[in-house]
Amino acid sequence: MGTTTTNTEPIKRTRGGTQPLPLTRSDILDAAMPLLAAHGVDALTVKAVADELGISSPAVYHYVSNRDDLLDRLCERVAAEVNRNVTNELETDMAWDDGVVAVLLEMDRTFARYPGVAARVLPTRRPSRAEAESTETVRRFLRQGGFDEAAADELLAALQHLFGGWLLDTRPTDPRVLERSIRWLLKGAQ
Repeated sequence: MGTTTTNTEPIKRTRGGTQPLPLTRSDILDAAMPLLAAHGVDALTVKAVADELGISSPAVYHYVSNRDDLLDRLCERVAAEVNRNVTNELETDMAWDDGVVAVLLEMDRTFARYPGVAARVLPTRRPSRAEAESTETVRRFLRQGGFDEAAADELLAALQHLFGGWLLDTRPTDPRVLERSIRWLLKGAQ
C-alpha cells in the first residue's frame, strides 16, 4: 500500500486507476542518482531507473525525453552537489588560494563518486547553472587574491585545463598530487 524506500528495494507503487503517489521529475532523478553512483554513466538506463521506482519505462519518458536528457539532468545534479558541499565547507575568511584548492578538490571528490560524469560534462558546451556557480566561486577567490578581471579569467582557463586533464586522464589516486599541481599553478601566476 503506500511507498517504501530502501537502498536495496525499489519503491512500491500501487497500480490501477489513479496512481496514489504521483511522480515528479525530482523522484526520477532521486532514484537515478544512486544507480549513477553505483554503476556509472555508461551502465545507466531508463529501464533501470524505472525498475528502481517500480514503474514502466514509458512512465519515465513522461519526465525526461530520452536517456541523454536524463543523463544531462543527472550531471547538473552532480555539479549542484559540488556547489552545496563547497558552500558548506568554505570559510569566509579562507585564504584565496586555499579556497581555489578547496573548490577543485571537492569537484574531484564529487566526480569520483559518479563514474563517467566528468567525461560527459567536460567536453560539452551546454549551459549549466551549477557549473557557472562553481566558476564564479573560483573567480571570486582569484579576485580576492589580487588578480584583475583579465588575469583572473586567464588563470581560470589554466585551472580548467589542468583540472579537466586531471579528470579525463588516468590519474594517480592521491589527490595531494592534484593539490600540489593547483598550488604550483597559483604560485606561478602570482
